[in-house]
Amino acid sequence: PLRADRPATMRAAERDFDPIPADLPLRARAIMPELLLLQRRGNFSEVATGFDEQQAAAESQRCLQCGSCAECLACLPACASNQAIRPDDHARTFLENAGVLIIADPELAPRINGEDVIRAYGPPTAKTDVHAMMLRGYSAAAKAMVLLQRNGMRLKGQGVAFVPPDPGLGKEIRIGVFACRCNDSFGWSPAMDAFMQNLGGHCDIVHAEVLPSACVAEGIQRIVDSVRDKGLTRLVVASCVCCPLNFVCSACTDQRSRLKRGLFNGTGISRSMVQTCNLRGEVLRLIEKDTPNAERMFKGIIERSVGRARKLLPFPAPARSYNFTTAVIGQTEAASSAALTLAQAGFEVLIFGSASQPLGETPVHAGIFAVDGSTVEAISGTLGNFRVHARCADGARVFSVGAVILGEKSRSIAIYRQHEDLPELKVQSQMQKAEVTGVPYMYPCTTSISGLFLADPPGIQISKRTKGEAAAMLAAATMPRGPRQSRGFSVVVDEGLCRGCGRCLNACLYQAVSLKKRADGGITAVVDDGLCKGCGNCISVCPSNAADSPFRDQIYLEQTLEELLVAGSGS
Repeated sequence: PLRADRPATMRAAERDFDPIPADLPLRARAIMPELLLLQRRGNFSEVATGFDEQQAAAESQRCLQCGSCAECLACLPACASNQAIRPDDHARTFLENAGVLIIADPELAPRINGEDVIRAYGPPTAKTDVHAMMLRGYSAAAKAMVLLQRNGMRLKGQGVAFVPPDPGLGKEIRIGVFACRCNDSFGWSPAMDAFMQNLGGHCDIVHAEVLPSACVAEGIQRIVDSVRDKGLTRLVVASCVCCPLNFVCSACTDQRSRLKRGLFNGTGISRSMVQTCNLRGEVLRLIEKDTPNAERMFKGIIERSVGRARKLLPFPAPARSYNFTTAVIGQTEAASSAALTLAQAGFEVLIFGSASQPLGETPVHAGIFAVDGSTVEAISGTLGNFRVHARCADGARVFSVGAVILGEKSRSIAIYRQHEDLPELKVQSQMQKAEVTGVPYMYPCTTSISGLFLADPPGIQISKRTKGEAAAMLAAATMPRGPRQSRGFSVVVDEGLCRGCGRCLNACLYQAVSLKKRADGGITAVVDDGLCKGCGNCISVCPSNAADSPFRDQIYLEQTLEELLVAGSGS
């Protein structure tokens, strides 16, 4: 802990702070044990192994108030540049208007009742089960969706989900360079300011500016205003942000996500026109230990980023067929609840019988279309373009739907055959259990196939009606509500290089890869942008380098390595 040697003026006079003892001893932080370098190779094990009981006890004794602020206010000078911490602020009351109120905490429940006050918690006698809590939350959202239904605005039938053409890259190159000081938390060098001031000498660099903090509202607005006022068509943002993609990875902090949201949401700035570099992680951390080296690296990282900004390309604009109808297979209570909830919310629903039981009595609603006497034999396709293979009274028929909800007796349907020469795959839906390893996490009601849900997931003690409502909510959430935004990280396949070996098909955990025949009779892989998560598994197993990332592809990486090697040889 910190000593009580801070100026008294740092503490608000009207606040009742506990005094910090002047003789409080300093104790060094316990060093976190880590795996040896050889033990880290070939796996994804956590590097930090954690404290043992003795180390944890010693670390806990260092705390002034475990789990809460010690009110030493040492954070004020550290964040003085943007004054984000205001200890003299007082509680304020806000008034929000809403059509529906969902209450998740019983202790906060108001003493009013009504259909627009939805309680997302179970009875006091219910056992603590995180999956049951999640399903109650989904069910509450489904009820709110029905109450706030937008029947006239629901998309119906068949359509095309597309990404608007990228507007951000004009032919004229006008570059703006922004460097973030990160509130001077690591320090800053006057030489960096001088370098930024001299950038204006380049013919295509229109604007260069150093920001105290790029991730706060003032910093974001400064970038947006500069783009609009000076007509910038390329941006270099040197901050803590690693990439401009619509993607949150394990390295994304709140500051990084906040900067990307503020910069790209509703501003007209395209992600494809921004070249980012992690100035905080690669340069600023060296300021205190090795200032000359940090200044040299600052110059290099800015110059390389400007060079890449000149070569930026627009993101691809994929389009795919999308059906806005949901198929419900089975006539259990949970399946009927899912169908009725979707119909009441304004969606079109097709109901089929299961493989072992032809369709009989179904819920009555104008949005529900029952395929009488039908039994489903198989399902194929992907999210937005599933095909239900059903046996009807007049013979075999194929129905196109966007999402599928399986009843309790329909889980054994063989659903996937991406190519006629490939075997069918079964639906997988497993729930993680204590001390059982190797089971991937899945949300309740979901399966290994995106867009295919279970109306009655086993092992969860909750009413079947609630389960059905939860499945309906998940199915509704998969339907596109407008033009899709290009995320920039979905894998693309070069048909000229693809051999059709199918390795990528087996490597993809999200069924985003399928195979199709080319005009010359060969087979090529195709990646569905709506399902791809950008994990790169398919890229790593492709023997011909046909699968690649549109954002940082092989050519980009080769150019980056070449720049680094040239820079290293010159020094």
